Amino acid sequence: MPEIPSASASSANISILMVDDDPLNLKVLSETIKGLGYTLLAARSGNDALRIAAKTHPSLILLDVQMPGIDGYETCRRLKADERTRDIAVIFLTALQSTADKVKGLSLGAVDFITKPFEPEEITARVTRQVTVQQRHKTLVAENRDLAQRLREALSAEPGDMASGENTLRQLIQRGENEQVEFKSTMRWNLKTDRAERVIEKAWLKTVVAFLNSSGGTLIVGVGDDGAIVGISADGFENEDKYLLHVNNRLQNHVGLAHTACIRYHLAAVADQKVLVIQCRPSSQPVFLQMAKEEEFFVRVGPGSRKLSTSEVVAYVTQRRIE
Repeated sequence: MPEIPSASASSANISILMVDDDPLNLKVLSETIKGLGYTLLAARSGNDALRIAAKTHPSLILLDVQMPGIDGYETCRRLKADERTRDIAVIFLTALQSTADKVKGLSLGAVDFITKPFEPEEITARVTRQVTVQQRHKTLVAENRDLAQRLREALSAEPGDMASGENTLRQLIQRGENEQVEFKSTMRWNLKTDRAERVIEKAWLKTVVAFLNSSGGTLIVGVGDDGAIVGISADGFENEDKYLLHVNNRLQNHVGLAHTACIRYHLAAVADQKVLVIQCRPSSQPVFLQMAKEEEFFVRVGPGSRKLSTSEVVAYVTQRRIE
């Protein structure tokens, strides 16, 4: 496991794993990046990359797509399936230029692409940008954990404090839907047909995905479009625990466990009813809604969510990295 000394101690806690079967490519990468002060690790195959990543947990992986044995796509899939490595950012190294190839990489959890033959300026810009994004994401995750703790404390606070929290929620509902606030009457139950339907579940899940892919937001389930409080009882669960378990399962199965650090949810009282409040922070990685063996990408446009086409996904993700 070769390690290349870094040029600066200020970034010593940030490590980058370079994965390419061509030693010349590894040399070009290391010569370009070492001046940035990061600790550099190298692997010549997908299997070696999986082993090193699980052991060292690097901040970023530069991963060649076309390699003998398991290719970059399969390596990325295994990284994202492993609890130890799923949160590591992956940038693909590739000579492939088609939109389909890029979307495939993004759907597997990659955050960017560096094209071959390498341009040193592009390597430096994309690596520096992604390290900054990942560090900022870690800060957001830590803040979100702190927020979740404060919310738990608020829910178990004295009655006077609880009333204050309910008033805040009432005010949020009274202001109505906007780019960062949306209401859903139910989580699974179609009030018109009086039965559980997949289309109802997809409606709130795509809102969560759109918030994650945009600037974040709050989804309140149990509130009609007009702000009327419906509550969670219409969904027909035996108790609140089973309701929350269903929420957790749907988020993990259709949004992905890797993105749950950006999502917090809890039940809150308002107007003698309970509603579900889902708070989303923007994700540093593209988030796809996975349902019925399909993957769809949504973003917020005004008070609603919009599905992007394949070419629009690539353009949107690329522009978002630049901003």
